Parts: sequence; C-alpha cells; structure tokens
Amino acid sequence: MSREDFRILEAVGDPEILVVQSPAIIAYNLDMTRPHVSNRLSVFTEHGLVEKIENGRYQMSDLGYAYLEGELDATDLELNED
Repeated sequence: MSREDFRILEAVGDPEILVVQSPAIIAYNLDMTRPHVSNRLSVFTEHGLVEKIENGRYQMSDLGYAYLEGELDATDLELNED
C-alpha cells in the first residue's frame, strides 16, 4: 500500500472531519485528483476497507480501522497500485 493510499484511508477514517466522505472532498484536502481518489476508494471497497454508503459517499469499515490501527498487515490485502 502506498503512502497516498494510507493518507486517503486516514481521511476517510478521521472522525474529527466527517464520518462520511466524498472523493471530491478527500481529493481537495489531500491535493490529489478526484479520479485517483475515486479509483483507490473503489479498490478499498472491493477489499472491505471502506464501505460505499451511496453514490459518491464512503465511510470507513471495521477492517479499515483495523488497518489504520496496525492490526492488519497491508500485504494481506493485495491491493493493486494503479
């Protein structure tokens, strides 16, 4: 998992920001492109790290929180780096 991936997951999982995030807001706050953030969120959703609440809205899953807390090894996830 790349450093950018970790930053995206941190943004989704930060309860001080918002519980539900959009790719556009994450991209703006992290100075990334919205298509890149959307792509990575789709990958994270496929691997259970985030949950898609509705079109364009995501929240962190329990598995995602476990990863951020160091309880899950990224090598177990086999995320594609696109």
